[in-house]
Amino acid sequence: MQRASGKWTAVLALAAALCLPAAAWGEGFSQEFGLRLAFGKNDSTSTVRLYSLLPRWGISLVRPGHQLGPVGVSFVLEGILSLAEAEGNGAEFGFTPLIKVSARLSNNITLFAEGGAGIISESFDSPAIPHAFNFTPQIGAGIDLHLQPRLAMTVAYRFRHSSNAGIYKENPAFNVHFVQAGLTYYY
Repeated sequence: MQRASGKWTAVLALAAALCLPAAAWGEGFSQEFGLRLAFGKNDSTSTVRLYSLLPRWGISLVRPGHQLGPVGVSFVLEGILSLAEAEGNGAEFGFTPLIKVSARLSNNITLFAEGGAGIISESFDSPAIPHAFNFTPQIGAGIDLHLQPRLAMTVAYRFRHSSNAGIYKENPAFNVHFVQAGLTYYY
């Protein structure tokens, strides 16, 4: 019993530490919160269109302009909630941890590349999706156009692959190309 409560205490302490304001981490860390809208279309013969809402939170591990020159590295946790237009309309939801590498080109422009792998539940009728539970490795790139020192408009492209990673015998690839736009607040 004491071991279990010790593990939960450690998990809660880590969660609280990640949620503290950036000032508590010192000057070397900052956080971001963003919301992107995305449109995605698959690349197979059975057409699926996805209209997605992507809330995201991240913490800088290396801020641009510090240890790696103009390059920064962040850990980002992104959720996804999509409406799907297919043979049978439906939805999908899930989350993806991402690593984001950014390069500050000027005070107003930051380029980034990000990638990760998450899990998703897809509940719509299409031959492209044989199972409701899938894994989603993905990679993309984009640009932050800073409207203010802490607020940026984001435009990005993302390629996402969904499959069940061989858990089931039937495992077709479901590849989607996304165009994303949104706002990111840095604090």
